[in-house]
Amino acid sequence: MITTPDEYLAAAPEPGRPWLREFWDHVHATAPDLELTMFRQTPMFKFGRSYQQGYVMFTAAKHHFAAHAIDFDLVEETRRAIPGAAGGKGSVAVKYAAESAKPALTAFVDAVIARHRDDERS
Repeated sequence: MITTPDEYLAAAPEPGRPWLREFWDHVHATAPDLELTMFRQTPMFKFGRSYQQGYVMFTAAKHHFAAHAIDFDLVEETRRAIPGAAGGKGSVAVKYAAESAKPALTAFVDAVIARHRDDERS
């Protein structure tokens, strides 16, 4: 059972580890108050007490990296903006070779964070 972000990183496929580090570092730099916590054996940044109040999470599978959020409109918008992107209702998945997808994924993460920061201020 994976219980820490470090364990998740160690268990991730080798091509996914740099992606995870890059996006975790980006969230830490953008929103240093957000903590990387575990949710169902996967590290996530959540904006409230419950993941239902919003989150951003990253996963590394054998052939692809995915960014996840409960902000389904932003997910869909980002998936449409990245050629070849896939994913389910709450995720944008890209193959590791798609380095060109990183700016759009970063913009997605920034939009999710901004939305939830605005919600906190309301």
